[in-house]
Amino acid sequence: MRRGILLPAFLLASACASPVALRYAPTAPPFGLAATNKPRFFLASVEDRSGGVRVNGPEGRGAPVQGSPGDALRDAVLEEFRRLGLPLADERAKADGVLYAALTEAVVAWSGGVGVPVNAVVRIALKLKNMERAEVWDAELVGRAQTVGRAGGAVGNAPNAAMNLAFAEAVGKIGPSLRDEGVLESFGRAAPRPVAAAPRAPAVSSDLDELPPQTAVRRAAHAVVIGVERYREGLPQADYAARDAKLAAEYFKRVLGVPEENVALLTDDRATRGDFEKYFERWLPNRVAAGDEVYVFYSGHGAPDPAKGTSYLVPFDGDPAYLEQTAYPLKRLYDQLGRLKAKKVFVALDSCFSGAGGRSVLAKGARPLVVSVEEETPTTVTVLSAASGAQISNTYSEKGNGLFTYYFLKGLKELGPDLKAVYGYLGPEVSRAARRDYNADQEPQWREGR
Repeated sequence: MRRGILLPAFLLASACASPVALRYAPTAPPFGLAATNKPRFFLASVEDRSGGVRVNGPEGRGAPVQGSPGDALRDAVLEEFRRLGLPLADERAKADGVLYAALTEAVVAWSGGVGVPVNAVVRIALKLKNMERAEVWDAELVGRAQTVGRAGGAVGNAPNAAMNLAFAEAVGKIGPSLRDEGVLESFGRAAPRPVAAAPRAPAVSSDLDELPPQTAVRRAAHAVVIGVERYREGLPQADYAARDAKLAAEYFKRVLGVPEENVALLTDDRATRGDFEKYFERWLPNRVAAGDEVYVFYSGHGAPDPAKGTSYLVPFDGDPAYLEQTAYPLKRLYDQLGRLKAKKVFVALDSCFSGAGGRSVLAKGARPLVVSVEEETPTTVTVLSAASGAQISNTYSEKGNGLFTYYFLKGLKELGPDLKAVYGYLGPEVSRAARRDYNADQEPQWREGR
């Protein structure tokens, strides 16, 4: 009598799993974009931030993985934009916007047994910036799928099928996301919607316009950079705040090594309270991993609530008469940043919260605070602010920046990424310039979390 060996189901399932290769095979007709404006985008980079496709069979046994996930994502994005009637430009100079793509997760898993259900999850991140480098679209698209392996515990081609069904579902969400967020229409605007009667501050140039050399890119660094110069509710302009933010984004990339795709630049009407909530409360937590570094820059108006002694950042749609409903509390910002997994968070604020003028506003009829309450910061958060609580933050019109921003960026340019050294440089410079040019006290503050 011939004797055989009965293999456990999980060994059979593992041994009979076909190779997994990420490939885009659309499962639905092209999504119909009913947009009259169809801008062209340039695909600047594609990253695999997933750590590679993970194939998890029972007791750690999986299947071989073939091909490059990054190449698969590049091919998929090119194909899907072609299917949407939005063929990508082959040169940045021919584009209306710049697109960045990343694969952030690709997992397929199954367990032993008869029927063997196989589950897959794929996540991709897409970011789009206009040619002024302001962010206009940021999306995380998720695809999920389940297939069933052959009877007897053998999965066969089921892992590969599940993975690519999930991949197709994630990529297929590009069109609906573009439609739901009005991305294409934003490129068709002839001009920004009117926001304030006063014209922008006159254009100037300074030594900061000659950018520092590019340092090594650090993939674990992230930045949210905000500049609100004009306001919807007719508030006084924060002169040069948008320019502050655009230069700060460049310096963060070049001096601190933050990758372009990890920088969210928000200016004027793209810096609403909803944008603050999106980027501080969803975008950063979705991207930041343990051990990463985060940099935040804000240039614009701050506002105090005299009744409560609390401070707010004033977004594009903020109204000092309704701070609780329209502005973004400084305490909320610090709390959100403190919850991140980052090993350190650095915040630079070219704003003030005294209500006494400069980059600070009050509701009509309110009086400036006599005593300013400074918000406590979490352990991982360090704040460099333009002035002490009772002072104002001045504009350096000669250089076309906030006074604080000018010396902050000049310090980065001359001293490099040592932020404590930058503070040591800018403090005396800002104080001296404020007294000389404005007969005012302005003393930048460095506060570390405890």
